Amino acid sequence: MEIINNVYELEKSNRIYDTYFDEKTLFFDIECTGLSPRKAFIYLIGYATRQGNKITITQLLAKNESEELAIITEFERVMEGFDKLLGFNSTRFDESFILERCRKYGFSTKIKSKNHIDMYLRSTKARCLLDLPNYKQKTIEEFLGLHRDDKYNGGELIPVYQHYSLMGDEASKELILLHNFEDVKGMIFITDILSYPELLTTDLRYISHELADGKLRFEIETDITLPNQISKQRDYGLYIIRENRIYVTLNLFEGELCTFLPDYKNYYYLINEDIIIPKSIGESMDKDCRRPAKRADCKVKKEGQFLALPEKIDIGTIRTFKPSYESKETYIDILDLTPTLLVKVCRYMLKH
Repeated sequence: MEIINNVYELEKSNRIYDTYFDEKTLFFDIECTGLSPRKAFIYLIGYATRQGNKITITQLLAKNESEELAIITEFERVMEGFDKLLGFNSTRFDESFILERCRKYGFSTKIKSKNHIDMYLRSTKARCLLDLPNYKQKTIEEFLGLHRDDKYNGGELIPVYQHYSLMGDEASKELILLHNFEDVKGMIFITDILSYPELLTTDLRYISHELADGKLRFEIETDITLPNQISKQRDYGLYIIRENRIYVTLNLFEGELCTFLPDYKNYYYLINEDIIIPKSIGESMDKDCRRPAKRADCKVKKEGQFLALPEKIDIGTIRTFKPSYESKETYIDILDLTPTLLVKVCRYMLKH
């Protein structure tokens, strides 16, 4: 077994880095001779640790299968000093592969006892924001602006490793180490991708709003700073996220709409006049001129400007308006706008 260390300074640090990659977190990535842990073996484990802004990437390289247990044992020793694991597609692949190989050797690993965050699974929770063609590591690296020197994938390096294992070829060894090094360093770089799913659950704070030219424009502040700008067009408006600010523009409707009273059983509908009156007043009227009001009868018309609401959004007890009782479109009067409601609308837009 060979142990290779590389040290470099972290170029940037922010809330996301400090949350996910602190000094108790171990980044890791494995390289294998195939996808099946029953037929293939682990020949390289790369891991990264952090002290302040100093990053150390360590690589445990097995010359052949006989050294696999040695690198797993060393990784287990290192892992004992950390509370959290961080990787990419690592719960479904790397962790499962290590568990299966440990079973082969009758070796008890503590990898399942760690708080393990899989960046791939976490980043896919932000599909509603990102719209990437896929969520592979290299795709995310490209999205965030990282361009690798390494041009291989893990599968393409298997014959390269086999050549190194048989011949001791240094050029092959360097290709293997470069690929794994850039995988680990790339994972550290793309920790920023976790800011996107974080945005979906973080606090949103109302800043301001204005009404002009048939549009509602409002601004929201967050604790999360996104590395790349995001913009989304919806049927009812659009939003742009730039750093830690969200700028929302929504279309307004101007005209007449109706709000429907919930206590319709307390009213009569006057057939000839198309109006409703309280039952206490209508009891004395001719029964041929009135009937019990239905839900659709109990409407109050209003002229003004209205904001269309996204479907199924919870707005509490605020009055809603519709073109007709049967309409699925729901509006609120712009006079009823509140900072709390605008934050709800913004959060809904981010998630849908």
